[in-house]
Amino acid sequence: MSEGPEVKIAADKIWNALSGKRIINNILYNKMDKGFEDKIIGSSTEYVKTFGKNIIIKFSSGVYLRNHMMMWGKWRIYDRTEYENGTAKSPPRSSYGKIKHKNTDKIQVKRDEVTDVRKDSRTRLTIITLDKVLVQFNGPILQFSLNDPATMEPIVSLGPDALSSNYNADKVMDIIKSKSRNTDMIISNALLDQKIVSGIGNKYKSEILFLNKIYPFEKVTTISKDELKKLAMDIPRILKYGYENSGKTRKPKDKEKISWDITHWVFRRSGKPCWICGTKIVSERKLTARPTFWCPNCQPINVH
Repeated sequence: MSEGPEVKIAADKIWNALSGKRIINNILYNKMDKGFEDKIIGSSTEYVKTFGKNIIIKFSSGVYLRNHMMMWGKWRIYDRTEYENGTAKSPPRSSYGKIKHKNTDKIQVKRDEVTDVRKDSRTRLTIITLDKVLVQFNGPILQFSLNDPATMEPIVSLGPDALSSNYNADKVMDIIKSKSRNTDMIISNALLDQKIVSGIGNKYKSEILFLNKIYPFEKVTTISKDELKKLAMDIPRILKYGYENSGKTRKPKDKEKISWDITHWVFRRSGKPCWICGTKIVSERKLTARPTFWCPNCQPINVH
């Protein structure tokens, strides 16, 4: 799941593997122009930056790489020795199959693991240095250019980046008011609109709205100015917490056993009790393009 905090975590790992003037020994990408390949091999990396859900790598030869992982992309970093001797393992892939029990068929997720990353069909891009190998799996967007992607579409039209030091809550307020004026835009869709604020995906949308006690399907035009201001100011705090805590949005209490649902407030917690009031968390999959999770008691419908 590639939302702003997780993308920034991935970018940090890429930079740690490529920084220190490490020379690119080879780059493997079947759609690459030979001119770009020749420029990248032998170069080092100037920087790795994020813009919302986009990663930009700039090589010292003047070539830029823009990567957007969408829902499926993953980066993995290996020692070159284990990569070349075949012991570097790919991330597990999920496949669904029916497992027969006595009186019912139960769907169970199987986790298949490829034992040699070099044989994984999901590999899209491989960057090889003297001691590290960076592999991009399932990346649907990998674009090389000699022009800075930050000055071009789609990045140039992104709204304020919630994890940037230049994040401006007032600007977010202005954009959201402008885009929702005379429309029925609901707040859930507004948060997912990367031209309003960039970096928020399905998980952080639900978590932000819960922590601000806002009903997910309320029209933006009916939310008070104070509520909207608080929401805009709260967005970077929540995403920064996710970035600093490996994607978690809730701090487990003492003695709580760490698991997926323990480390989130409402996301993917349908049917489980709200951490605040005990009401069962519910979800909706039709009113927005992606599932929304919320607490009916903590986030009541606003009657106007």
